Amino acid sequence: MATITSSSGISSALGQYSGITSDDIDQLLAADATGKTLLQNQVTDYTSKKTAWGDVTTRLNNFLTKVNALQDIATYHTKTATSSDSNTATITGSTDASEGTYDLVVKQLATATKITGSRVAVTNSKTALNTTGTLTLTSSVKDSSGTAKTFDYDITADDTLVSIAAKINKGTSTSNISANIIDNRLVLTNKTFGAQTISASGSASSALGLSQATTTTGQTALLQLDGLDISRDSNTITDVLDGATITLKGVSASSTDSTTQATTYSHTTLTLANNNSKTVAAVNDVVNQYNSMMSLINDDLDVGDPSKSGNTVGALSGDNDLINLQESLRSMITQTFVSGSSLNANQVGISQVDKDGTIGLDTDKLTKALTDNPTAVKDFFYQGTKDAAGVASNEQGYSVGLRDLANKYLTNSVTSKGIIPTKTATFDSTIKDLNSQIDDFDTMLALKKEQYVSMFTNLDTYMMNAQSQLSYFKSQLSSSSS
Repeated sequence: MATITSSSGISSALGQYSGITSDDIDQLLAADATGKTLLQNQVTDYTSKKTAWGDVTTRLNNFLTKVNALQDIATYHTKTATSSDSNTATITGSTDASEGTYDLVVKQLATATKITGSRVAVTNSKTALNTTGTLTLTSSVKDSSGTAKTFDYDITADDTLVSIAAKINKGTSTSNISANIIDNRLVLTNKTFGAQTISASGSASSALGLSQATTTTGQTALLQLDGLDISRDSNTITDVLDGATITLKGVSASSTDSTTQATTYSHTTLTLANNNSKTVAAVNDVVNQYNSMMSLINDDLDVGDPSKSGNTVGALSGDNDLINLQESLRSMITQTFVSGSSLNANQVGISQVDKDGTIGLDTDKLTKALTDNPTAVKDFFYQGTKDAAGVASNEQGYSVGLRDLANKYLTNSVTSKGIIPTKTATFDSTIKDLNSQIDDFDTMLALKKEQYVSMFTNLDTYMMNAQSQLSYFKSQLSSSSS
């Protein structure tokens, strides 16, 4: 009896008598596997849909990131700061600062009170001083009764100028006095500028060169801003212009009239101007990401042309959730009314540019709107207040509706599932169930193969036996005839 092995692994003595071969069994199994093929096709279809929604998720997340940037105050009212003489002063401004040009004269820089001790006779600043006692520093910091605070430091024989300076600097945050070493001299500096008073005393002060110290009293910064006389105990002026910081770096050049003895100072022009480029870039990012996302959605929903052979359709053609997202985005992106704003999308340069729904940004129109009324443009895109914890409330504006729509699809938390996570979970569950059915089919087909092999092997065996008996009878008949 012939032994036949097929590609499916069937190996048995088949076909010599019945004519049934392993190929015939494969064909029978293929017919039985029709249901499995249908299940596999469904798995492929659901996997394709899940993958397509994954791509939509990526684009929608990117879009949401760009939309959220429109809710960041740093996107608006950023300032370009200039100074006609940066060696004299510079200016910076936060988003809260107003635009403006200011005339500045710096008559005097603020300095700190400083005590410079006499040179200590040691090899270097790391040589032990071999002196003991107490160093007492009287600070410019006052207690609740208005009395200057004092700070005592124990000096041991092993102390060096470096270690003593380290002891003083360790307490700088409370004493407001810092120390450093210059040419074996202990130099004490008040951390606050202006005419502050500090002093050094104690039994160890003489050995540290502080009993013959030179004291330089600090001075207040004197300036004129737009003709107004101003004085501050700092060269960093933060409380004169709201949201702006003026940094004094040098005294204005001056000349004195020999006749009148009047002093004339050069003037520095400081300017703060709104920088609209960051806002324009943020809006342009939203427009570009929207077009990228909608291009993908359009491809996914494409129904093709059924009249053509080889017609192909999008992976999510006919998906109602994606159709709703597409329609909602189209209606919101060029909306003519935004709650809390007198502006509309077209007035800030956002409009549809073709029949496919592609939008464009007229940067000239947006820039003009920002120049005319930057606050109105900011309020068009986003308005809201935040509490101490950073939780926003009373939100409204163009970006809020787009953000909420995106989150409706994307939200994926323990307590809340958006449309896409819900669909993805359904796809996963369905694919898992289908794969389980395929596994059951495989088990069933394996059993059927065994049955077919056994059945046809037995049939061949019976036919072989019948043939053998027939041959025996024929041989007996031949013997009888002879």
